[in-house]
Amino acid sequence: MLVALLSSQYTRFVTLAEAWLAMGATSFGVWKDERPLAHWPTGSKLRQASLIVPLEVDDKIAGELRVSGLNSLAAQARLEADASLLSHLIKLEEELQSMTSELMNSQDQLLALYRLTESMSHHVSIDETLNSLVFEAVRLLRVQGGFAIFVSLSKDQEPAIVQHHACPIAESIIWRCFWQSHAVDQETILTTTNSDEIETDHDYNVLFIPIRIRGTVTAGLGLLQPPGMPFSGPDIKLARAVADQASTQVEKVLLYQESLDQARFRTEMELARRVQIDLLPRQLPQIAGLDIYAHSRPASHVGGDFYDAIYEPQRPFIFTIGDVSGKGLSAALLMTMTRSAIHSKAHFMPEPTPELVLKQATEDLYDDFTQVGMFATVFVGQYDPHNRSLYYVNAGHSPVIHRPYDAPARMVMANSTPLGVLPDSFGTNQQISLRPGDLLIAATDGFNDVRNASGESFGYERLLTLADELATESAQDITNTFFDVVDRFRSGFPQEDDQTLFVIKGVSV
Repeated sequence: MLVALLSSQYTRFVTLAEAWLAMGATSFGVWKDERPLAHWPTGSKLRQASLIVPLEVDDKIAGELRVSGLNSLAAQARLEADASLLSHLIKLEEELQSMTSELMNSQDQLLALYRLTESMSHHVSIDETLNSLVFEAVRLLRVQGGFAIFVSLSKDQEPAIVQHHACPIAESIIWRCFWQSHAVDQETILTTTNSDEIETDHDYNVLFIPIRIRGTVTAGLGLLQPPGMPFSGPDIKLARAVADQASTQVEKVLLYQESLDQARFRTEMELARRVQIDLLPRQLPQIAGLDIYAHSRPASHVGGDFYDAIYEPQRPFIFTIGDVSGKGLSAALLMTMTRSAIHSKAHFMPEPTPELVLKQATEDLYDDFTQVGMFATVFVGQYDPHNRSLYYVNAGHSPVIHRPYDAPARMVMANSTPLGVLPDSFGTNQQISLRPGDLLIAATDGFNDVRNASGESFGYERLLTLADELATESAQDITNTFFDVVDRFRSGFPQEDDQTLFVIKGVSV
């Protein structure tokens, strides 16, 4: 069947291949039983495929689509969408060929019904499908005119109404037919009179057949005849058959559109994830007397956690870690704004300090956070190499752990409100030591809020104990172990919140 489809729809396959090559693929091919049926560029040497997606029809593999030269999630999603469409076409081709054998000895009307199905099968939009339905139904039943309507259950999609050009009728009549048939869930016959509602000079008998889409009357087919030509029983029966065929095709079109929307959404989310990753420091600075390591892992494609490290020669080293309330795209957008505001203040101020940076960032961001009812907890630190100390302001952020080399770990408490809560920041610079062996672990609440199968939280005490146990390890080993321990604690349950860790350890110069 794949060979037949390839032969009958070769132009469609060529268009599909050209689109993949334009995206940067080095080859695109259709395979069956490990043999290429067709590949592009034509005449080129076969290449090792980087993406392979099967063409599945009724849980059977009809063939494969293979692409070389691309290996991204977006390309994978697009290839899956293309395979889904072609699988539907293969299935439809099978159905059409099966119907052909049955229609060979059927009446002329049934042969015309097959042609109707074939005509609609090539359309991938609701408007195209309805236009084909009206045209073929008018020709098949030899009526004077017709119309079709589709009312989407989605609020974002407007109703679609198409009419046969030879016999337009007022939309008020179309809506009357639809709602009347919707109420009784059966066909409706009414006679219009020459009034302001009619856009022609004639009266009509109107036969309206409701079309059920996914179990609900959301579409319908209307047929028009002059008053002296009533609709017979065979006419109504054939109109029902036409409507049934239309229902199947509309459902396939909706499924195809949904698969495209899902693929587009996955592509956009993957792009957003890459943008967010690119905002994180590509490489942490090398600071004399400090061992630094950081890592962030969102719960979904994008999240509200961030960290940053700002350092230039002759300027102080400043770092920050933050957590925007909420998850998903809204948190990611505010995260980007917050990170950018703090970065620019720390980068361009003549003499930046955590206190001044947060004060100006609060002034810039307060209105934006207030409008959406969100906030961000932020910890900003500045290292002073002369006295081996860290000056900081903690704007509602937790957990932050300080572990001196000669004392147990303790929590660093907040001394200011989160960004977005008040129009001004009242936090002042605080000081802790970063001597050789001293350790600072700044995390987001995705660590302490992790729950196991019993619903128990990981909690602050476990974090403090873990900091004591790992105090002699490197910053990178501490970070990796923190992530490993909380992953084991949740015992395979999905990660519910973003997790970010910034570790600074004092070392000998």
